[in-house]
Amino acid sequence: MTAVASVLAERRHVLLDFDGPVCGVFSAITDRVVADRLRRLLPGELPEEVAEAHDPFDVLRYAAGLDVDLAAEVEAEFQRQECAAVDEAAPTPGAFETIHRLADGGHVVTIVSNNSTEAVRRFLILHELRNRVQGVSARNDADPEHLKPQPYLLHRAMRQQSTEPDQCVMVGDSVSDIQAATAAGVAAIGYANKPGKRETFQAHRPAAIIADMHELRGALHTRATST
Repeated sequence: MTAVASVLAERRHVLLDFDGPVCGVFSAITDRVVADRLRRLLPGELPEEVAEAHDPFDVLRYAAGLDVDLAAEVEAEFQRQECAAVDEAAPTPGAFETIHRLADGGHVVTIVSNNSTEAVRRFLILHELRNRVQGVSARNDADPEHLKPQPYLLHRAMRQQSTEPDQCVMVGDSVSDIQAATAAGVAAIGYANKPGKRETFQAHRPAAIIADMHELRGALHTRATST
């Protein structure tokens, strides 16, 4: 049994990141385009790191540090942009099959994402996955402390499902996913979907690392045939 299969065999709840493991949120409407649209809401001259940021989350974090009302305005626009983006987002190869296999095998799948709840649910409905995913713990406000690498979203997911950390595994494609899992006492599987990620992840000691979502699906098959 592989490390991935072993982790899944010991845990019923799969906390699945959204952007990366499920789809490329900004694969059609790019993150830079969204960041530019959010920047239009900000007053005055911006710090260089904000003015040049490709990541809309950098713009949101900056707004959150300025003013509560401004942050809420930026958050609302960010949600609108994410919803437009997911309508055109490319699914990750193997992701849908993996979600179906997890659900069929008795796992409880919860999306845990820094992306907005509305955008995640919109995508799940669009691709007829809503009845395969049992929960969504995602961004509902502009508070950076509610986003990974903080464990807030994982704790909320576990409360939603009335489960404990030792019954969960987080699958994510960023260091922040692994850090959030570690902070929450949850095992992590790193999805190393780009060159160099495997080596970066290894420094954070996840329970296992995969290179594509087909590996996760294959591990479920391995577990089934070995039991």
